[in-house]
Amino acid sequence: MTCKKSKCLDKTDIRKDIKELVASIARMDTEKVKESARIRDDLGVDSLSAMEILAAIEKKLGIVIDEAKAFDIVTVKDLIDLVMFYVKKR
Repeated sequence: MTCKKSKCLDKTDIRKDIKELVASIARMDTEKVKESARIRDDLGVDSLSAMEILAAIEKKLGIVIDEAKAFDIVTVKDLIDLVMFYVKKR
């Protein structure tokens, strides 16, 4: 669990938030967003939508993700792991 400024987040909450944001932007049911899913190939997210996902995550969680590291994201799990890295850093 990560707490900052009276706001506590655990990995389960972050995982749920990310899946919901990805599903919303990809216009699909949250249940279809599996951690093993490849964001571009399996979920059909283009580069503009991928940037929209990152921006939404940054805003919701109060973090800033290095765009260079974002290029290494392939799966939803990669995204969750990267977000957890930044949440723990703040």
